Amino acid sequence: MKIVRGIAGRIAGHIAGHMAGPLTFFLALVFTIFWTSTAESKSITLDDSGSQSIEPSVNLRWKSIAPGRTAAANQMIGTLTIRVRINVLPEIKRSGRIYLVLPMQPPGPVFASWTTQGRLQPGQVQSGNRALVYAGPITTAFIEDVLTFQFSVDGRLVHRAFPLSYHFEMDEG
Repeated sequence: MKIVRGIAGRIAGHIAGHMAGPLTFFLALVFTIFWTSTAESKSITLDDSGSQSIEPSVNLRWKSIAPGRTAAANQMIGTLTIRVRINVLPEIKRSGRIYLVLPMQPPGPVFASWTTQGRLQPGQVQSGNRALVYAGPITTAFIEDVLTFQFSVDGRLVHRAFPLSYHFEMDEG
């Protein structure tokens, strides 16, 4: 019995039909699952325009007293507290997974970690990635929490003040 779905299923079926053995079938099945799960999920950006920063900006300071030759000795750190308000009204009465996204941006790799006051999950993320902050049923129009961020960046890359952007997104499907 063959179960195929879309192009990935046809490719997996073709591979499984020409090669014998349970390992081949297993690899074809894994390929099919991976292909269909990535092809069907799409992320939507959520409206967090109601969020407010408690501090006007992040004041970076050297992590160590004297910068040195190692990357760790050249780290600059800063904190920022944000009152997060994510509009999830279009997703109400559904379950979802919400992520904090820290896009790649100048001056270079930025690392962020955060604590919360309970509604969202604490976590960490490096620029260019995303981290799960909520998974479960959406029962209210807004998800609100207070996040205290600690940012870290290589001080050798910082020559002037720079904007730092982030957003929240949710996977559809």
